[in-house]
Amino acid sequence: MTKAFALEAELYDVMPGRRAQTDVAFYRDLVERHGGPMLELACGTGRVSIPCAKAAGEVVGVDLAPAMLAQARSRAEAEGVADVASFVEGDMCTVRLDRTFPLVTMGGQPLFFLPTDEALKAALETVRVHLAPGGRWATGVPVLHWEDLAAQQDRLLFVAEVRHPRTGQRVAVWDYTSVTEVTQVATRRRITEILDEDGLVLERRHSMQTLHYRHPAELQRLIRDAGFVFEEIHGSYQGAPFGPKARQMVWVARAADN
Repeated sequence: MTKAFALEAELYDVMPGRRAQTDVAFYRDLVERHGGPMLELACGTGRVSIPCAKAAGEVVGVDLAPAMLAQARSRAEAEGVADVASFVEGDMCTVRLDRTFPLVTMGGQPLFFLPTDEALKAALETVRVHLAPGGRWATGVPVLHWEDLAAQQDRLLFVAEVRHPRTGQRVAVWDYTSVTEVTQVATRRRITEILDEDGLVLERRHSMQTLHYRHPAELQRLIRDAGFVFEEIHGSYQGAPFGPKARQMVWVARAADN
């Protein structure tokens, strides 16, 4: 992992959008309803899996990024759940753990990091092979609304200033996003500046991220074609109805043959 993305891993949990934790209660409720152990694919820093660890009895997190996993292990130790939370480096499209789980989750929006339908189908197969009989798969994605993105299109926007959790330095974060409406592909350049106390930029780093959005109807079709049945579809992690104006699509599904 590049140095730039290693810095992003360290800042991941202190960014304002992450501190809101709007989805954690949703996943914790599912653990209480369906039991554990719980598998989280694309677990990042353990933002979702660690708060669910005690209720689940055991959580296993899988992620491609060593820097994210290092943060997850450190956080699990700090929060006293290292004995029930383990983290594995792996690709959610190919990883095979040779066991099944009553609950498989994906915090954030990892499905939209997959550039092709083939990659998405591979990730769905990973979910299927890890679901225990009667198991559930839960996740959510943002719903793209062009009018919401117009204000951000091709503009450099200030995201936040935070204190680095390890060094205490001031860190300013900026985003420049370009979205192609026809292809539903968004490219985000993140600019991270380390500042001294007077605001002088000591270091500036750029990282690139590409998101491949899919229309909700298209995504539902791909999921059904992969052999899943939707049990619940919501317009938010708080259970709002899903409809044309929803900004999220959140679901709970099971394998059709399970």
